[in-house]
Amino acid sequence: MKFAYHAVSIPGNGHIRTERPCQDACGVWCDHRPCLIVCDGRGSASHSHYGARAAVEAFRSQCAVMEDLLTAVLDGEKWNDNRWNRFCDLMIRTVCQKKIELAEKFDLPEKEFDFTIAFAVWGKERCGFFQVGDGAITLRENGECFTVFEPDKGEFDNQTTFLRYGDELKNSYHRRLIASCDIDGIAITSDGPEYLMFQLPSMIPGPIFNQMFDDLKDGVLRRQDILDYLTGSRWSRDPRGKDDRSLAILTIGENNETDNTYSYLALLCQLYATQTLHRSSSGLTRTCGG
Repeated sequence: MKFAYHAVSIPGNGHIRTERPCQDACGVWCDHRPCLIVCDGRGSASHSHYGARAAVEAFRSQCAVMEDLLTAVLDGEKWNDNRWNRFCDLMIRTVCQKKIELAEKFDLPEKEFDFTIAFAVWGKERCGFFQVGDGAITLRENGECFTVFEPDKGEFDNQTTFLRYGDELKNSYHRRLIASCDIDGIAITSDGPEYLMFQLPSMIPGPIFNQMFDDLKDGVLRRQDILDYLTGSRWSRDPRGKDDRSLAILTIGENNETDNTYSYLALLCQLYATQTLHRSSSGLTRTCGG
């Protein structure tokens, strides 16, 4: 089975104007199996971009280290929620250890490296999902898109939950296994794009997700298309348009970055997008087979 995928993080307008770094970080890989993650650094924390980036890197490494456990949990015939919970507990300790090390390095409180986190891992029999904070994991199953968890929101729009050391002991996170037989796409977003990509406040995924999944599956959605979409003038209508925006998306299919065919999404970008932002953007695009 082959997969196509992209991951893009871009700074919000507020960060661009103040020359602050993008506090989001995301990634998607198929080193051993498809894995994708989005982390959103706490806006009021001075060094949260370091925490988010370190968490993304640690997630990739730990997935490789724990491939035997993932094989048993996601590829075997036996359904075992406890083993997925164990993987999530170990991942919490891994990424929180990175926060502790950064706090020691910069001689700052650990909270200055806070971030939200959402990730997904694909298996032959089932997919595993994990989330802390106000991001969103969107799944397409039998042609229908839905969010796997309710985002962690506080009393106010800018309040959420951040991953902290010891959360695995308090079960302060969302985790779930879902059979993979009918899944053909997974997308993870930070809270930055939700104003235009979801129906609020219900967080029902908007039509853009099906369009992206279809175009990615057909090999006509390029990383540049996503960059254009996330940096277009449409976001000026978002009352929270200053937020950084991240999208990691994966589907069954094959990328074709050399194809000049324009998808519907790309045509929308040509009509409505302003000048594409290249500065301070990050992401990667690859195709994997197995």
